[in-house]
Amino acid sequence: MSDDNTTPGEHPVFPPAPTAAPAAAPQAYPGAPAAPQAHPQTQAYPLAPQYPTQQYPAQYPAQQYTPARPTSGLAVTSLITGIAGIVFSWTFVALLASIAAVITGHMALKQTRSNPAVAGRGMAIAGLIMGYAGLAIIALLIVVAIISFLFLGSLPFLLYGVAG
Repeated sequence: MSDDNTTPGEHPVFPPAPTAAPAAAPQAYPGAPAAPQAHPQTQAYPLAPQYPTQQYPAQYPAQQYTPARPTSGLAVTSLITGIAGIVFSWTFVALLASIAAVITGHMALKQTRSNPAVAGRGMAIAGLIMGYAGLAIIALLIVVAIISFLFLGSLPFLLYGVAG
């Protein structure tokens, strides 16, 4: 048994510790701010309020996220080779690039038509158009070269070197 005059289960109550009054600091000049006051060690700061989670009403349904469809690599290839066929139309590279643009463009169109989860139909069509345009430019250059060879006896770019 204890003689501290408490009942079992109770904790003894101690008087608060005496706090020393802070000494007034002398002011360095009139109007200077006072020294900060010391706070007692037993002061506890309030906890942040806990807000309940809010459930959205049924009138605001969750938005359905539809991921972007992957673009067909054949369509991208058709577009790039079609551009290369037009840009390099004065070289031999144009023939190869234009043929590649037409072939990959048709393959990409077939792929996008059979699988709706694959995007790139517009790029495939643009690649096809540029591929066929590149082939038309090459065909036109070949026809001009043949006609000039038949009627002038040589190719047009050789005449400028000889006539000078």
